[in-house]
Amino acid sequence: MIDLVIQNGKVVTSEGVLETGIGVDEGIIVVLGSEKHLPEAKKRIDANGLHILPGLVDDHVHFRDPGLTYKEDFESGSRAAAAGGVTTIMDMPNTVPPVATVEALREKLNRADGRSYVDYGIYGVLTEDNLDEIEAMSSSGIMGFKVFMGETTGYIRCPDDATLYRQFKKVGDAGLKVGAHAENDLILQHLKAELKAGGRVDPRAHLESRPSFAEHMAVSKALILSEATGCPFHVFHLSTKEALEEVITAKKKELPVTAEVLVSHLLLDDSYYEKLGNLIRLNPPIRNKEHQEALWEGIRHGWIDNIATDHAPHSREEKTRDVVWDAACGFIGVETALPLMLTQVNRGLISLERYVRLVSENPARVWNIYPQKGTIRIGSDADFVLVDLKKEGTLEAEKLYSKDRSTPFDGWRVKGLPRYTILRGNIIMEEGRIKEKPLGKLVLPLRRTGRKNQ
Repeated sequence: MIDLVIQNGKVVTSEGVLETGIGVDEGIIVVLGSEKHLPEAKKRIDANGLHILPGLVDDHVHFRDPGLTYKEDFESGSRAAAAGGVTTIMDMPNTVPPVATVEALREKLNRADGRSYVDYGIYGVLTEDNLDEIEAMSSSGIMGFKVFMGETTGYIRCPDDATLYRQFKKVGDAGLKVGAHAENDLILQHLKAELKAGGRVDPRAHLESRPSFAEHMAVSKALILSEATGCPFHVFHLSTKEALEEVITAKKKELPVTAEVLVSHLLLDDSYYEKLGNLIRLNPPIRNKEHQEALWEGIRHGWIDNIATDHAPHSREEKTRDVVWDAACGFIGVETALPLMLTQVNRGLISLERYVRLVSENPARVWNIYPQKGTIRIGSDADFVLVDLKKEGTLEAEKLYSKDRSTPFDGWRVKGLPRYTILRGNIIMEEGRIKEKPLGKLVLPLRRTGRKNQ
């Protein structure tokens, strides 16, 4: 007698779709096989007509805890994740205080403990003065480190080049990875000042203040530092054709580089500034179709490693300010991403197998938590999302679980909806309703150096 059997569904992996049952015991997948090979179980789910995907791994969320919990917190954000088929999240460090010290890391871990509905990892941040904290943080429960090379929420200044070099080296020595918000801040500040001086307050001014070459410059510098130190490097929310070309060149040189794109950059383009105004203000900004098409090409050719949400809640008042420079950057996404992207699967823009690779398997590989997470195989955590690819609906902001529901995707028609979310064998969401108390646990990466010169 085991805990759970899921039968009659179609199991989706990055390699194909299998008609097989799943047996789960003590949170782990213990059986994959036909009906006659499935043991007796305390609970059975008939997944007839449904596809069983590995639980989604979103490596880019801002749950705003601690210090900014009027926007979101671990409880509300993780409920939204569970409703959206996400079973593992990785939370960004630009909170109050920033996760720049061991003390701040411990405070954040305490905040998450017992309050998250999904499993979670925590990033530390690289600042101008926390070089000496890296080693201790690396052994205290960190997923990896992020550096903010351009202004965003919290405006954590980017370290100078010499400090960055030493930080990359220390992170690599600790067997972890650096990820970057990659925009050149000096360029951003110069262009923002020029536009302000010229009286520009319209939504499109945000795009003009953050041109594609600013991202190109920052990605190039980070790749040079990665190559020089041997430290693995990840580009968060890559948004430009030029930066993608830099990543492709680095991958062809077999450098330890990975890159993600956002659902928002794949589905929105600059025509939405006139339609939605400051609601779509995002860093990096929503760009024109040339860049959007380049990102899709990167997905089709396998140069993009994963798709994330950059779930970034704010209060309604912060998102609805008229002056672009006063409006908050970012919006929610952890709950809406799955139906939005399953719609693209139904349209033929991406195969279901490639989608699973980009939202489950690859992010787990990027942050070295595979095969514990991101796959359906014996011995892996029993994390699943059961989806109905034929079911249609409309995204309704007011029905979402985040504290504020401001989203540019309100009213979008979708085809493909989650029916169950299962975390380590526990049904945490069924038909849109959260079913369990918070069961989320901290996930830690397997250590590696990624250094080619060792």
